[in-house]
This record gives sequence, C-alpha cells and structure tokens, in this order.
Amino acid sequence: MVSQSFMATHGRKRVQAQAPHRAKVSLSKEARAALTAQRRDKSFRFKTDLHSARSEIDETMKSIASSHHKSFRRVQNELCMGRGMLRYQRSKLNAWNAFCWKKRAQEKENGATGKAVLQELVKDEENHAEYRQLTEVEKTSLLAEYAEHKETKSSGIRISVKAKVNDVTQTLKAVENEASLTNLRARTGAETILYTTRGSTDCPLRGVAFATEGVCDFMSTVMNVDSQDLVSKMEGFSVQGMQGAAKNHQKRTSAIRSAIRDEINKALREITQDPKARMHWAHYWRNVVQRYLVVVEGWPDNIPFVNLSSVSSALPDLEMLLRKWQSHAIHWRRIEEDEYEKLLQERNEKLERGDVVEERRRTRSDKEKKRDTTSQSKKSYKSAEIVASDEEDE
Repeated sequence: MVSQSFMATHGRKRVQAQAPHRAKVSLSKEARAALTAQRRDKSFRFKTDLHSARSEIDETMKSIASSHHKSFRRVQNELCMGRGMLRYQRSKLNAWNAFCWKKRAQEKENGATGKAVLQELVKDEENHAEYRQLTEVEKTSLLAEYAEHKETKSSGIRISVKAKVNDVTQTLKAVENEASLTNLRARTGAETILYTTRGSTDCPLRGVAFATEGVCDFMSTVMNVDSQDLVSKMEGFSVQGMQGAAKNHQKRTSAIRSAIRDEINKALREITQDPKARMHWAHYWRNVVQRYLVVVEGWPDNIPFVNLSSVSSALPDLEMLLRKWQSHAIHWRRIEEDEYEKLLQERNEKLERGDVVEERRRTRSDKEKKRDTTSQSKKSYKSAEIVASDEEDE
C-alpha cells in the first residue's frame, strides 16, 4: 500500500490521502488448504535446514576447541560474530562523560583504583547535583580538556618500552581479529596482507606478517618472496635506511651460517673422536666420507647439499637447518665397509655420466714452462766469513 500526504495551504491541517481500494479475493476451501499445506511445508524445510546447520556448527566448534585447546565459549564467540557487527562505538563526546572522567581522575589522585570507583561516581546523587549546577562555559571547558586527553591517548608518544609493545600488540590483534581484517573478509571477501616492524632501536618488537586466508601463500608462491625476509629487510630500512636493509639481512644470514658450521664441525668431531676434524664441502667425499666413514643423514631435499655460502640466503631455510642440526634431526652417521663400497660404486657411476663433477686443484699458471733456478741470488751475510779470536792475536 502506498501512502501519500499533501501539505495544505496556511491555516489548514495536513490531510492524508485515502488508501486505494483493493478488491477482496475469496479462496475456496481446497485452495486455502493447499496454501496452508504449502506454508507449513516451507516452514518445516526451513527449520530442518536451520537445525542441520546448527548441528554442523556445533560439531565444528567442538572439533576446533579440542584440536586447538580452546574453550567452547571462546570458539563460539569467534565464529558467531553477527551480533558484534551490528554494534558501533560512539565517538561523539558529551559533557557528562567529560565530567565523570574529571571526577575519576581526581579520585585516582587520592589513591582510589578499580572499576567500582567509576560506578560509585555515576550512582552518587551529589555528583549529579554538581553536574546540573555547571554552566555552559564550564561544560565547554570540560569537553575541550577531555577531547585533548583522548587525542593524547590515541596519538601521543608512549614513554615506556612496555607501553609501546603493549600498544602495538593490542592494536594489531584488534585489527587482525576483532575490528577489521578478518571480519571484513567474512563480510565482503576482501583479502589483506599486513606487515609491521619497528622504526627505532628503542622498541624491542619483532616483525609481524599477517595475511588473510585467501592470500596467505601469495608472496611465497607468486612473488617468490619470503615474508620473514621482507620483514627483516623492512626493519633494517626503517631503522638505518637503504644501507641498513642490506646490512641487517646480511649480518643475520652470516651469523646463522656461522652457527650451522660450528654445529656441523662439533658433531663431526664428536663422532670421529678427532679434535681436528672439519667439514670440507668441496672435497666432501675424499676428506670426510673416505677418511672417517661417516655421512650426513637427514639433509632436506629442498636445499642443495653444497657450501652454505652458495645456499639461498633465505633466513627461514638457514634457521631451519640450524634447528635440525641442534635437535639432531640432521646428524652424522657411521657407515660400514659394504655400505661404503655401495656408495663408492654409485659415485663412480655418477662421475661416468657427468652428474657429479669432482673438484680439482687449479692448474699453475707456469705449467709446462721451465723455471729458471740460476737467477736465484745467494743469501748474503753481513758478518765476515772468518773471525780472528783474541788468542791468535797474542
């Protein structure tokens, strides 16, 4: 039904137009029965689908709670976010909130703490009477002071290190989970990648990389960029500029490579009982396998077994190697003579096919040239060849 209203001339009341006449339709008994049955069938199917969906959601929540060691209520609150989407935070300031804030600050200076203090201030009739006696000028002054306080709280510089870290952690948690990104993806399907790092050395904050489910593997698979490497270089750039990005990454990779080499040599000396044993990447077969009858076990397939300086400089790969050596997931293993003979035969076959190239010493630049030995000058001595003694003089 469409309602229309007309504004009359001066001195007359507003008159609402009459509703248009609608023809009344009379249904037969059979038609009414069929319509009722159709409605009941739709209602039944709707309730059945809702019940099935609730059962599936309950089973899913139980599975998530048990696998991630979270409470059922926690999982329920994270999944059922429809109620929270309808809530909006009020941003407009009012004089009563400013007055309560001022009174709360005064009570806090007197030593009163806790949430109960604010509740008592709101319920106190004396405070209500004092607020009603305020003039408009005093209320405007309170609002200005309260607005300045909120601006300082939201954008002011944090003094202590703990306050800085807490502010960053809570803000990122709210942005990722509660406030924006995850819920935004659920509502609109928008995907987001977020990188955060510290901008100065006085904040001991680790870099954070966040991506929604749809683009969580985008940087590593499509762009071939590791997120931790990107955060590390971004941290160096924000602290020291363009030069710092390269130096920071280079120092970290160099330190991890050195730690891996120490772990490899330490484990080799323990299994061989030779305090001078060292890993030789170029002559691994001749100087390590043949000499000590040991091989490396558990090396990852995605990382070439070559000198660490030639391996990819991706920090996660190097950190993974270091963790595996420290946990003995990668270790040295002794081999018997028959296993050594089998490995030797396989190596010879690879050498014949050209799959393995044996490292050789570089040829001297003067090879097959006759070297002149006569031009070498004899060593001259400053002292005389024969020295007379005192007895001969006598």
